Amino acid sequence: MSRTVDREQRRRVIVDAVWRILDRGGLDEASVRKVAAEAGLATGSVRHFFDTQAQLHEFALRSLSERVGERVRRAAGEPDPRRRALAMLGELLPLREDTARELGIWLEFVHRSRFAPALAAAVADQALEVRGFLREVVDGLVDLGQLPADTDPDRAAAGLNAFVDGLTFELLTAPALLTREEAGALLESYLFDRPLGG
Repeated sequence: MSRTVDREQRRRVIVDAVWRILDRGGLDEASVRKVAAEAGLATGSVRHFFDTQAQLHEFALRSLSERVGERVRRAAGEPDPRRRALAMLGELLPLREDTARELGIWLEFVHRSRFAPALAAAVADQALEVRGFLREVVDGLVDLGQLPADTDPDRAAAGLNAFVDGLTFELLTAPALLTREEAGALLESYLFDRPLGG
């Protein structure tokens, strides 16, 4: 049992070190050697988990899903159904400094995935997870009467996915065109002021 706990603690230390480096310098800075130094570990300790930088990068990308998932679960505790949906979806958008940094790094991963099969697989897995999550959001809003009963859930989830991705891309690449507050208001309007996916 203690061995499992120790491995999990070591993994958490490495995750935190990876993301501190990514926050400061982006993907190219996240080498095994630099992560070991950042974590205060011997390089061999990090190599026990990751033989190559590519494995480390895949791990960092997959850890992003865990980070976002934890925050979405916390947001799900909001009792008001409208605010709950907006809070959960807000974790997929660069509406705060932390999510803007994460999503900026995520774009680096997406670009690199064109040439890295393991990263491409992780990006594809994340896309499936997000689509499934958005389908759950749509189903929940239908169940609560916030969306019409005849809403097509797959079409609505696909449309919401495209809308969230569009807001994310514009906020990250052309922030002069759209403020975070405007993006939040547009999301609320998209969800509640029109028949979503009808």
